[in-house]
Amino acid sequence: MCMAACILLLAGLAAREALAQVRGSAVGFAAGTTGGGSAKPQYPSTLAELESWLSDSTPRVIMISQTWDFTNHQGMTTEKCCQNSCQPNGQFWIMDTCDAAWVSCTYANAARNPIQVGSNKSVVGVGSSGYIKGRGLRVINNASNVIIQNIHFTGLNSQYVWGGDAITLDGADKVWIDHCKFSLIGRQMIVSGWGAAGHVTISNNEFDGTTPYSASCNGQHYWVLLLLGLKDYYTFVGNYVHNVSGRAPHMGTDYTKSEIIFHGVNNYFKNVGGHAFDIDVNTYVLLEGNYFDNADTPITSASLTKSSLYSVVTVDDASGCTSNLGYICEWNRLSNSGSFPSSRSSEALSKLSAHKSSLVGHYGVADVPKSVVANAGIGKI
Repeated sequence: MCMAACILLLAGLAAREALAQVRGSAVGFAAGTTGGGSAKPQYPSTLAELESWLSDSTPRVIMISQTWDFTNHQGMTTEKCCQNSCQPNGQFWIMDTCDAAWVSCTYANAARNPIQVGSNKSVVGVGSSGYIKGRGLRVINNASNVIIQNIHFTGLNSQYVWGGDAITLDGADKVWIDHCKFSLIGRQMIVSGWGAAGHVTISNNEFDGTTPYSASCNGQHYWVLLLLGLKDYYTFVGNYVHNVSGRAPHMGTDYTKSEIIFHGVNNYFKNVGGHAFDIDVNTYVLLEGNYFDNADTPITSASLTKSSLYSVVTVDDASGCTSNLGYICEWNRLSNSGSFPSSRSSEALSKLSAHKSSLVGHYGVADVPKSVVANAGIGKI
């Protein structure tokens, strides 16, 4: 009598463990990232246990199969914030100085205190049920070999600028962020600090900027991705960035030791009520096969003069990749969007040619909207 029940129980446990394993493998600059590797999947039972497992030095595969809500975990703070001109639902600013009116605000402390993630970790959501709410993660202090997959990060003081960041990279290497969703974040969905972020692949994620607390007076989130690092290599592929108004992404800084190499391919930008790419100095960027749908400003005009940028718009742009990269690049496509001029930096191609093995292949840009929407975000692996 026990035999049948025990078989079913063991089968259920085996299926549960299989669901927690990382799906697929990283492509691009974070290729070879293994996270927790073959460690047995573990299921935290408390917020404290989840934080402990994320932060320790043990290789782990951590399963997120429910909503872990940190919103009230560290209490609330009430103080003065600086008012945004967008009222009644503009984001307020948590800051020390203010050139507008001061207002009273109450925010959750946990969102401003991210969980530090140790090396050799896989944090994996199951199905579409893996949520981390009210708190972000940060990979810092030389942590490396981290996979964050199929998690929905949400509810980080979304009404306040400086309310919290979802994922922070600062003094890191080999990080793969895949099939995650970001929504209702106070500040940046992904941000790198002044230290190196290292080799990073950001793939198949959904960046959902829909919010009642806009900093831009248009119901769209402004702070999406801010990439500033010391010596960084980014693959940005297959992502769905929608209903946003800026920094989608911003990259580059005039810090003299900074250098960012960025390959953006087959991403879908939809309903951008501001700018998508804003590229600053010390950057070497190849943009190909990206689809801009109802994007006011696909790329800022300053990006064309400050960065070393190769953006593919014409047949000549596409074939111009061949001598350096060994393939014909895919053109970027616009639909009901602002200007996206060609830019043919030989410096960008030269830098990227030194990393040919890390460049991911593209598919036809006409297929980007359907393919990206079908595959990006949680529950789609």
